[in-house]
Amino acid sequence: LNTLGNPIMLNRTSLPVVPMLLGSLLLLGEPAMSQSRSSQPAPPTPTGQPTGQWVPFQSDKGGFSVLMPSQPTERVQTVNTGTGVVNTYLFSTTLDGGSTNFTVSYVDLPKSVESMPENLVLEAIASGITGDERFKVLSERVIKLNDYNGREIKVESQKKSIVQHRTYIVKQRIYQIAVEVPAVNQARFAGEVERFLNSFKLL
Repeated sequence: LNTLGNPIMLNRTSLPVVPMLLGSLLLLGEPAMSQSRSSQPAPPTPTGQPTGQWVPFQSDKGGFSVLMPSQPTERVQTVNTGTGVVNTYLFSTTLDGGSTNFTVSYVDLPKSVESMPENLVLEAIASGITGDERFKVLSERVIKLNDYNGREIKVESQKKSIVQHRTYIVKQRIYQIAVEVPAVNQARFAGEVERFLNSFKLL
């Protein structure tokens, strides 16, 4: 996960599995390698205060629903790997003038790595984040979504923002749900963060 925008390398065979969403979109402030696929998101809350007017968002193709502060923008991040082209579908929106970011993404595992154990994939994603020197790990735990396994990691970035990141493996699909909040606003937006993370459901 060296740049948090490159494919994760899983094991000794170096098979790329999934392009991570956190890098350019949430943590590095660089534009993602993407194509806009939906209408522009609603403007961020001008006052910078949490809002109760959240909207339900559903992706039939992605097989999930979630509550978001406004209608998200959809992007597709494409990475060419040794096993072919891998597309990550990202849905993102913001609050507080763009400083607080909410993102859901999913990617289907390439055929060549479908048989790899779930725990290996989850550990690769987790170690990619926790092993990056740019981030201070605040917490890490095993989680579940229905009967599907996942991980939750909370880190502090060098730019003093808190990123809470959840990963779930659902059959051959990886879902990632992440929220980034400036550290100084962590307490103020705590309820919004939990609302977003806990609202993620499978269809």
